[in-house]
Amino acid sequence: MQKIKIVSLFCLFGWFLPVTSNAQNVEELVSKYTSENGQKYMQPFADAFSANLNSGLFHNAVINKLGFQIYLGIETQLAVIPSSQKFMTASAEGDYFPSTRVENVPTVFGPSEGKRVEDPNTGLVYVFPGGLDIGYVPMITPQLTVGSVYGTDLTIRFAGTKKIEDVGDISLFGWGLRHSIDQYFPLPFSSAIGFYNQKFKFGDYLDASSSIISLQGSYSIPFLTLYGGLGYEMGSMKISYEYENLENGQTEEIRFDLTPGNTIRLTTGFGLNLGPVNLHAEYNLAKQSTISAGLGIGFGYK
Repeated sequence: MQKIKIVSLFCLFGWFLPVTSNAQNVEELVSKYTSENGQKYMQPFADAFSANLNSGLFHNAVINKLGFQIYLGIETQLAVIPSSQKFMTASAEGDYFPSTRVENVPTVFGPSEGKRVEDPNTGLVYVFPGGLDIGYVPMITPQLTVGSVYGTDLTIRFAGTKKIEDVGDISLFGWGLRHSIDQYFPLPFSSAIGFYNQKFKFGDYLDASSSIISLQGSYSIPFLTLYGGLGYEMGSMKISYEYENLENGQTEEIRFDLTPGNTIRLTTGFGLNLGPVNLHAEYNLAKQSTISAGLGIGFGYK
């Protein structure tokens, strides 16, 4: 089958990351791994992707009990890859090489140069593949929020493409519900609790889902809103594709079931209210931290 540069294709639709001209083919890199090593190699990908999906979902906690509220904007996310996510501890695999635990082996985000390990008894050399040598993962998503019915609003994220040859459909759909807390209690700031769920599909190659429950708060003065939140994240990612084994000429399948590592996240941000235009930015502290910024037009939200 035609080899697919998975990460490069994400870049075409503004969802993932730019890959330099000398970046290696992701399929070729991952096909060198199986089982535990492959899981560890791709784990940072799952962590960054899920962390981005759960970013930029709100920029205030203002929900009227009744009345029309709407916000339409573009949200951008950036996962900054720490050095700990660029390296892993791996095991030498194969029938002719002794089982060996090796430190500082590149992950998918690690340096492009692989790591070589030599067996002192036989002189055989085991080569671990390198990574894409990148330090950040950007994403961009359109977002719509409408309300309010008894202090509840609805958020929708949506994006997609027509079917692409050898890839299939690429789509993102997410939804979330928030409910006002301060309508029940006399608080000096706005507060809400929300649940969000998102699903991303990349043909038959990748299925990812991500959810977050968040407690949100905000305080507004003219032209400025300060907001924050505490969230609990959940998610899953399945990567599956076929490749041609050069040793036997047969087509084989590689499959990884990954669970993103983020659980608790702390959000802090601010928004500038320029009439109906809102510009906001936030930082999300978690195992895989992210930066997010958005620009949109809204009515009824401060």
